Amino acid sequence: MKVLIVDDEKHVREAIRYFVPWEKHHITDIYEASNGQEAMRIMQEQQPAIVFTDMRMPLMDGAELLEWLHSHYPHTKTIVISGYQDFNYVKPAIVYGGTDYLLKPLNSKQLIAAAEHAFKLWLEEEQERHQAHRQNMQLNVLRPLYWDKMLSDLVAGQASFQEVRNSLCEELGMPLFVAECRVALISLQGADCRLLQRFQGDVGLTSFVLANVCNEVLAPKQNGFAFRSWQGGAEIVLLLWSAVAEAQEEMHRINESIRQTYGVQMDIGLSLPAAFPEGLQTAFRQARQSLNERNLLQREGRIHLFREQPGSSGPEESYAFEEQLDKLRIAVLSGDLDKMERVVDGWSDQLAGLPLFTERQFQQLQAEISEVLRRLRPDGEISLELCYDSEGLFSVENWRSQLKALLQHLSEGNTQTPDSRLVGEIRQYLQQNYAQDMTLQHIAERFFISRENVSRKFKQITGENLSDYLTGLRVDKAKTLLQNTNLRLSQISELVGYEDEKYFSRVFKKSTGQSPREYRKQGENQ
Repeated sequence: MKVLIVDDEKHVREAIRYFVPWEKHHITDIYEASNGQEAMRIMQEQQPAIVFTDMRMPLMDGAELLEWLHSHYPHTKTIVISGYQDFNYVKPAIVYGGTDYLLKPLNSKQLIAAAEHAFKLWLEEEQERHQAHRQNMQLNVLRPLYWDKMLSDLVAGQASFQEVRNSLCEELGMPLFVAECRVALISLQGADCRLLQRFQGDVGLTSFVLANVCNEVLAPKQNGFAFRSWQGGAEIVLLLWSAVAEAQEEMHRINESIRQTYGVQMDIGLSLPAAFPEGLQTAFRQARQSLNERNLLQREGRIHLFREQPGSSGPEESYAFEEQLDKLRIAVLSGDLDKMERVVDGWSDQLAGLPLFTERQFQQLQAEISEVLRRLRPDGEISLELCYDSEGLFSVENWRSQLKALLQHLSEGNTQTPDSRLVGEIRQYLQQNYAQDMTLQHIAERFFISRENVSRKFKQITGENLSDYLTGLRVDKAKTLLQNTNLRLSQISELVGYEDEKYFSRVFKKSTGQSPREYRKQGENQ
């Protein structure tokens, strides 16, 4: 708390300094001014919380100063000290919120009482401001989650439009009367190599940033709103309520913005125009179907329009898939890795020659292959997902390589010890929940093991303390956000698990040798 004493009489300033028990209230910064103009300069430089001011002064009197303070520093508490009891001097103190009006010569008891009253008021209001600020921060964090959930339920037919209509108009800019709409969906499945890797494979974080990019494009004309989906089939949903006929061009603009920002384009499914709000669920299903039925072998065109009769691979291709699955089953039963790899090579050549291979067929095929491979490792984890190239497009060669690598791994057998598997699960849990309040006790209870064993086993397997690993994980996530977003430090701090921005900054600097602001500035200069 800083204090400013404004009076053209030096002995009055000295009396105030002498009588008020500053140490009791931990006040060390006390400034003096002999007129209103000098006081304005000090206010702009130091922003004191408490101002003692005379009324009659040269250059700028107390009335003018009180009016200026009321306009520019409304939270400042003012105590008027004057040698005049005239109403014209008392009135400004009342109009502009003075806490007390004292007459000269000063009475020490009255002065101390007035000062302590002002100190108490300012501290109480400052506490209220901090509380309100914290609540606003929490609301800013929760508001996107609210809209994600509400709009996800709305397009899925699980919420009433009438319940959110006013909020959509007031907060998201939707016109009061909307006759039709379109729905678009964005999937992150095809963006592994560039966008997801840039955010360290964190789908939630990537979706958050991607929705912000979409809304930056939609915001100027308020054509719609993008949100993270709580439904299956896509990560980002765009609800378009204006310029429906130009929706395809709007999707191209969004994809171009993503390309310019992150160097990758997305696959976007787009519905036909539908009546609003009764056609929302139909539009959502159409957009999802347009993504599921997109041709993975097509190299051009990333906006996929809904077709009334989606294409099919035909009975020949379906039969060929079954034939290859049977060959793979026999090779797996034999345990011969060379046989398995020859099946994969033949299958890859077959896929490359197909005119059409949809996302839906691919997901079904992956599920069937996974079931076959479980014969090699009934208790093992089967992962068949990373099949996209650096442009985010399906790659037969990548599919061949990752399937062969998985077969080799499964054939070699699982050499992991129980402790290694446990630590692997703990690391995976931390990677997925780093933003939550995470204590050693919580992790111990989560994995049914004592706190001591958690620490010891984690250190034995990884060579790193668990707390250091969690801190490193959070700092890495913070680095990604600092380099790729314009979010405030307070927002980034909460997103990576630190409620206290100052503590987050200390942890970040200890880990990297730079403050978050220095790290962000360095990234901007590169």
